[in-house]
Amino acid sequence: MSRCVKATCPLCDCCTSSPHGGGMPEKPHGSILRRAGPLMLARLGVAAFTFAIPMVLARILLPESYGTFKQAWLLSTTLVLVLPLGLNQSLVYFVPREPARKRLWQSHALVLTTALGAVAAALLLGLGPLVASAFHNRELAAVMPYVAAFTGLRLAASCYDLALMAQGRIRASAAVRLASEGFYTLCLLAGALWTRSVAGAFAGVVIATSAKAGACWIALASGGLQISRQDLRRQLAYALPFGAAFALVIPQQQFHSYLVSASVSAAAFAVYSVGCFQLPIIDMLYTPVSEVLQLGIAEHDVSGDNDGALRLFREAVARLSFVFVPTMVLLEIAAPTLIGFLFTDRYLGAVPIFRVAILSIPMAALPLDGVMRARAQNRFMFRVSALKLALTVPLVWAGLTFWGPIGALGGWICAEETCRFILLRRAAHLFGTGILGALPRELWLQAAAAAAAAAPGALVLHFAGGPRLVQLCSAGIVFACAYLGALRAMGVLPPVRAWIPQKTPLLMVREAA
Repeated sequence: MSRCVKATCPLCDCCTSSPHGGGMPEKPHGSILRRAGPLMLARLGVAAFTFAIPMVLARILLPESYGTFKQAWLLSTTLVLVLPLGLNQSLVYFVPREPARKRLWQSHALVLTTALGAVAAALLLGLGPLVASAFHNRELAAVMPYVAAFTGLRLAASCYDLALMAQGRIRASAAVRLASEGFYTLCLLAGALWTRSVAGAFAGVVIATSAKAGACWIALASGGLQISRQDLRRQLAYALPFGAAFALVIPQQQFHSYLVSASVSAAAFAVYSVGCFQLPIIDMLYTPVSEVLQLGIAEHDVSGDNDGALRLFREAVARLSFVFVPTMVLLEIAAPTLIGFLFTDRYLGAVPIFRVAILSIPMAALPLDGVMRARAQNRFMFRVSALKLALTVPLVWAGLTFWGPIGALGGWICAEETCRFILLRRAAHLFGTGILGALPRELWLQAAAAAAAAAPGALVLHFAGGPRLVQLCSAGIVFACAYLGALRAMGVLPPVRAWIPQKTPLLMVREAA
């Protein structure tokens, strides 16, 4: 699978721009992928570790135990995403605008997220047995103390990398992410391999998250904590609507998983979780681009440059869609081979679910969260989140009732993309343009090129022999060549020789001077 990371891939600089609707700026120095490059490289490095988690656990754990791990991870992730209340994201809003008050903003986030971590741990310890009973899973109740400790420590360390990024220290933020996530993945796998149990896996991540929480407090609180009631009220006024939106968004996003988990056995939920699996490339690209987009829009807003903010958004969409659109097409083609390779034939029943799940990948090319946060549209996000939840519950319930787990996933996707369209319309209004004007023209050409590359990729996958890895690599290479060739024929990519940096002759430099 190709990864469009600017720091390592020359294709990221190759998409051309159009003055109306184009997404690629002429000046590369302000490129959003250039600034997000360290974060993407960190994600790429972490992906090498995290990608191994499902592959290893699916092989060493029975489906029932793997389903237990996914249920426990679901509970922890829900609390980690909901309880910070938008405090961590508020750092990216306040610190660039008021850097002199940096220590105040950081202290507020650090103290409150740590306290909320203690609340999360208490909730899991107190309500864990009840949740395990609802999921009909005794093994889940047994590992709940580990899950509680992991969740509390994870929250206590949650503001570390964003605090660095808010200061513009993007490389330092990337280094923290790479080190912490890589270490926790290593500890998780070591614990699982040593004990061959879910409890061992979570014991490993408790050790890793303890180290990150300690490092976070040392780095951010070593100079002393500063608390200001007035500034805390300002920070909460920004963060709480955003946090309230997350309190609706996260349960909405995970409602289908909770409903399916409560309706089927742990082993069947393991198959469903495999079907919902997404390659790390999606988060690896989307998250840093969205975060840097928020920072870039804030900088343009300081100078009153709304057109510059719009160009930045178009660029972000074009760069993400360059990877996400063909990724979806290739995954649709290679789904059975990929699932068998990653999770063994035991989980081939997840292929239909996987093919439905990846239909939402292209919409991830719209980093709308970054736009909404940068423009302080928190109350609007809250209303959209409420609408999304109102749509999700009946659609997922009806889908599960009539079509089973795959119907539950389909209902969730319908609600998700409906509200994403509403956010896109709002973003276009904020930029002073229409929906089509907010999108880069490259998006439509990329979709056409990916469709044209589907047939060659499918043919190679069908006739290729040998191990599954060889089949996947062969199909991926042919698909990528066909995709890039189609883009070149459409005039979106320059000739190959333009991808190679050229040294400026000394005579031309002197003449320019």
